[in-house]
Amino acid sequence: MDAAEVEQTGSAMPAGIDDLRLAGIVKRYGAVTALAGIDLGVRKGELLTILGPSGSGKTTLLKVVAGFEMPDEGEVLLGAGRITDAPPSKRDIGMVFQNYALFPHMTIADNIAFPLEMRKVRRAERARRVDEALSLVDLSGLGGRLPRQMSGGQQQRAALARAVVFGPKLLLLDEPFGALDRKLREQMQLEVRRLQRRLGVTALFVTHDQEEALILSDRIAVMEQGRIVQLGAPQEIYRRPATRFVAGFIGESNLYRVKVDERGSGSLENGTRIPLPGNAVAAGQEVGVMLRPERPRQVGGTEAADVTFSGEVVETVYLGETVKYRVQLDPGFEVVVRWPFRDAGEALKVGDRVALGWNRDDVHLVPWSLTA
Repeated sequence: MDAAEVEQTGSAMPAGIDDLRLAGIVKRYGAVTALAGIDLGVRKGELLTILGPSGSGKTTLLKVVAGFEMPDEGEVLLGAGRITDAPPSKRDIGMVFQNYALFPHMTIADNIAFPLEMRKVRRAERARRVDEALSLVDLSGLGGRLPRQMSGGQQQRAALARAVVFGPKLLLLDEPFGALDRKLREQMQLEVRRLQRRLGVTALFVTHDQEEALILSDRIAVMEQGRIVQLGAPQEIYRRPATRFVAGFIGESNLYRVKVDERGSGSLENGTRIPLPGNAVAAGQEVGVMLRPERPRQVGGTEAADVTFSGEVVETVYLGETVKYRVQLDPGFEVVVRWPFRDAGEALKVGDRVALGWNRDDVHLVPWSLTA
């Protein structure tokens, strides 16, 4: 996903009252600290994604919110109420899982009606709400089928209908599209986003898929080793990562270690100098220089750039809408570039020479230390 695509995803959420509040959440399993003091607010009507690699603590955090795990320290508040010690059945939370979790012996309609039965909703009202939920997820007329008679996408829609049929205060989605093929997964992502906006329900989404998070989210909380290391809108996370970990984890990037010199440039280990943006870093410091693959462009003639290097194409990868090139630059370092196919065409082949340029503002600096 390139920056132009990221700009069109998500929506800036206005400042508002937090519907879900996590304060100082700590969870330990013996000597292992899975959550190391999580503070997080999810705004009313917002879809916030918890994003991180395996072992970062995101699933544990979701279990604490759902009530499947009790925190060792901290508080969970939903709306105006404290739910830290409440059982899952008393939290008024809808959940959608990767494996659907539908009862195989019950019809789709009965599955959707189940949370209404648990809440003692009258039969006629149950039937009305189930019909509305089926229509909401485009399953009208299919309520009499068993889960095994439905496709994976239909089962996921049914699970979503069951999660929202009782009007929960909060919707939790635990990697719900992981079992679907790519095309269906992309379709379901957009359907869930539209449904969440239509209902206005506050949602907490957990995934390890960076592209999925960029597509779906109002805001993203990136987790690393039990901590939230950056929280922001998708555009901010992609364009301005706060740490070296986030820069490497979100999307694809060219990331170089440089030492800042007196002239405001960064020197690579081989001595190559790269002009840096602004004067935010003092001379002598080591920082990471991040350059997204869509930023370098072919230069020539009168076109100017703050940084220009020539090199040789050593790899090409056709990606449909885009083409990715790996270029070995003459100063002795590599850069990966990705251009729209209509611009790149098939003009560049392995062995071709190319001049690349970018501006100072195309570069973003991050602390080099992984613990920063």
